[in-house]
Parts: sequence; structure tokens; C-alpha cells
Amino acid sequence: MTRAALAAVVLLVAAEAALAQATILTIEITRSNSRPRGPMGSIGNLQELMAAFAGCWEPPPIDASRGPVDLTFQVSFKRSGELFGKPRVVNFARPVTDEERQLYYTAVAEAVDRCAPMPFTESMGGAVAGRTFRVNFLDRRNSRKAEVSWLTMTTS
Repeated sequence: MTRAALAAVVLLVAAEAALAQATILTIEITRSNSRPRGPMGSIGNLQELMAAFAGCWEPPPIDASRGPVDLTFQVSFKRSGELFGKPRVVNFARPVTDEERQLYYTAVAEAVDRCAPMPFTESMGGAVAGRTFRVNFLDRRNSRKAEVSWLTMTTS
């Protein structure tokens, strides 16, 4: 095996290992959140963390000609609930315009600002410290199920 091929395999394995260490939170948004706000109480588990993110999220208006945008961003926290580094948008589920990209970057930054610092319980703070979370916002505001409830949460 050539050195270049070996280096590529090593990078691929390292990338897969890093992704495996990320905790994936999937939050389905079924309607707009006109009153986004930070967490109201202590966060002691992943379900409460997802509810906090959903409560902080104000999705941008849907571009009628292009439809809603699902996105994934990464974020890490310190034990204290403060951000560890900056959140980073890593994926859009469909091609986006520069304008849409900026709207969603701003919405993610505002949501994280509203939520931070997260009021983690002592045990939750220890469990999440330094861990990378990949937060998936699935925008279902135009689907028929949108009238049923505001959000649905799952963890992977």
C-alpha cells in the first residue's frame, strides 16, 4: 500500500471515530416558534437538552419557491454549560442560496446564544463536558403532520 493510500485510510478511520463520538440529537420542527426562549429549568438528560434547543430555535421563514431547509450543526459545552468553542453548521439537506445560508447561520447563532449557558445539573454537566453534539433540525412546517404538535425529539 502506498503512503498516500495509507494516509487516506488513516484519515478516514479517524474521521469515522470522531463522528462516532458525536451524540446526535434530532429535533423535528412542525411549526414556527414565535417566542423562542432559553431553558426555564435545569437540564438533566438528553430529552431536556433537545427540548431546550427546540425552545431556543426560531426557524427562518420558508422560501415558498424552494421549501424548508433541514440542517445539522455541531456544538460542544463545558461542564458549566458554557459553549466550548463556536457552533458550526455542518450540513444542509438540500442546496441553499447564499441568502438562505446566511439566514440559517444567523438563526443557529441566535438559538445557541439564547440557550447558553445551558443550566446543566451537576451530573449532566459532567456527562456532556467536551462532548460534540450534532443537532439535526428537521423542518416539517409544510407537512400535513405539522398541525399535530410543535416538535418531536429523538436521540441516536
